[in-house]
Amino acid sequence: MRKRTAFLAIIMFLSINASSQKKNITDLQRVKISGENLYISAKADSVTDICYLFRKCMFNKLFTFYSVTFVPNNDRQPLPAQYEGSGDILNLAYSDNIGPFYISGGGWCGGNHSYKGEREKETAKNIKYNIYLNDREVRGDTSALVGKIDIKVTNIIYNPSPDTRDQISGDILCHEYVTYNIRRNNIEVTVRHKYDNEIPAVIKKYYGMQSMFENETEIMTPKGKYRDWTPVSEVSRFKKGEYPYFRRFIEKRGNAYQSSFLLNEGLGKHNEISDNDIIFIGNSYKKSYHTLIFDAKRKKGDTDYWKGVYTWFPKAIKDNAEILCYGGIVNDREVIFIDCKKKSNTILVLPDEYNKRRFSILQKDKGIKIHPEWKNNSINIISADCGSCIIIFK
Repeated sequence: MRKRTAFLAIIMFLSINASSQKKNITDLQRVKISGENLYISAKADSVTDICYLFRKCMFNKLFTFYSVTFVPNNDRQPLPAQYEGSGDILNLAYSDNIGPFYISGGGWCGGNHSYKGEREKETAKNIKYNIYLNDREVRGDTSALVGKIDIKVTNIIYNPSPDTRDQISGDILCHEYVTYNIRRNNIEVTVRHKYDNEIPAVIKKYYGMQSMFENETEIMTPKGKYRDWTPVSEVSRFKKGEYPYFRRFIEKRGNAYQSSFLLNEGLGKHNEISDNDIIFIGNSYKKSYHTLIFDAKRKKGDTDYWKGVYTWFPKAIKDNAEILCYGGIVNDREVIFIDCKKKSNTILVLPDEYNKRRFSILQKDKGIKIHPEWKNNSINIISADCGSCIIIFK
């Protein structure tokens, strides 16, 4: 009984100690709304800010994140949201970043795509977007310092089938509802479709979550074909049957990383693609793709959805010959992604923001063991082979 009481006292002490520690950077984000442009700045780490610009973009003028930029900043608070100095551009949405669909007999629709051979006709339209700061909707030009930013977007995707090409009186393929949750250097995206087409349509391809990471040099696909950093020129694609549990890829260049994590729910379960279908496409017109649908029928009343997290970071917690570790946010909780590139036994010293905090396992491969070392503010990661684990903090 005394041993149990002492153990509980230690846990309580660790939790209090962790909650009382002051971070050297803030979780608050600066926001500026100017017309139809939404500017956001936040801390990516103690010496780097991340700046987002959301606006209507691509051929169809859909409201999404257009640019993502790293900017040096040693201050605890982020720079003004509409930062006008120089920075390191990570992402530019000059092409699709969410979607699009390829409809049998009609071609592409949504995102950056026009009707086939008719550049003047749009295949999608933004109906509305709503911005919420700390759960309160804001309208008009605004500047604020907040902890929580959510954006809800409603789009119409038109059916590009040959007999429904008049977008005014023709068939609507679906309503698309996109929610963006911005938390520091993470954008969590939830996309839902409600189909409106009276005539059933065959979706030949739907990519869903795409990456437009600028000037990447290497790619890594945990639980996929590329288990270690691979030069972009050597990266191609692989099938679901070969790597059925693949859901995340990381891109790298000299001063930055981007992670694109597709959650294991909705279309992210990959139930709408067969073992012979491509599950990942890399190094394609400077882009990489998660694929979510191949040859599936949709008609009025059908629905689907997917959820994913984009994370940008200037430095990994650890990136060496044995392991890649980096932090992120999933479902509003802090996580650490752990990817073992081979058999290894690694002591990972936790950054200050994770110091002595309790965690649980969100996902873990069988060959990996995780042991907290509270005394040394670290965790011991033992892997029998290459594999991945995600730990999530209380």
